[in-house]
Amino acid sequence: MNMKKRITAALTAMTLCISLAACGGNGAAPATDGGKEQTAGEKVAAAIQKFDSVKSCSFSMKQDIQMDMKNGADAQSVSYTVGMDMDMFQKPIKAKGKLNIDMGELGKQAMDLYMQESDGQTSVYIGLNGQWMKQSADTEGMQMYDMQQSMDLYLDSASDFKEAGSEQVGGADAVKFTGVIKGESLDKVMQESGMMDMTQQFGAAEVDEEQLKELLSGLGDLPMSVWINADGYPVQYEMDMAPMMNSIMEKALKIAGEEVSGISLQVPKAQMTMTVSNFDSVADFELPAETQNAVDMAG
Repeated sequence: MNMKKRITAALTAMTLCISLAACGGNGAAPATDGGKEQTAGEKVAAAIQKFDSVKSCSFSMKQDIQMDMKNGADAQSVSYTVGMDMDMFQKPIKAKGKLNIDMGELGKQAMDLYMQESDGQTSVYIGLNGQWMKQSADTEGMQMYDMQQSMDLYLDSASDFKEAGSEQVGGADAVKFTGVIKGESLDKVMQESGMMDMTQQFGAAEVDEEQLKELLSGLGDLPMSVWINADGYPVQYEMDMAPMMNSIMEKALKIAGEEVSGISLQVPKAQMTMTVSNFDSVADFELPAETQNAVDMAG
């Protein structure tokens, strides 16, 4: 694989892992208003608490990424999108989804994803080009795939929320709140996210644990927005990951050393949006029969 493809694949895996990263929220409860108008932060905390009680919902995640790379006089720009749609049940966990990656001239990739919990073990099945792979572990160790906890994690880690008007999300009015995940909280979120395992699974990160910690430290603040509907559910959140990805890629090039000498890399766009719907109304489903013949990824 040439350098352009390797770096692009690494960035794709990193941004996908950031979106899926989850190690459980702080469980923040809304403050009692005592008859007074709730603050923006209290309204978001109340939405988190209500979301935690949801037994099933649907997620739709989209990332729009642009990467500009220079190697001497050679300049190239790569734009790509990552999309995922998922239906999920909680307690026990059961989910199905589709992941699509469109990297333009570098090609497209589509994967089917299923997840099921049984007797304290969670198995994840990944279908790619007609082949199925399986990963199983204690449920706690598989929370990196839990989209509901991922949303919890980001919202719980943010602060300084302010109301920013009303907009349409999914055809209905929702109040927009803007906030920020401060640098110290963001470092902790990333380093505890299970990202090392995920990047290794996607085969794009040739870094050890200490190097990964270095990549995921000193990331600065991460602005985010969340939309809450009339029923009090968080129905969308959005993050601009470009500054964070520029920090990560700058450090990654330093770690790579002479192998990437003369290469400069900028990420002018890295927008991630997650929408949520079908609260407690997801239709049940069964895992495809083909998953029974999945190859164990640990083997």
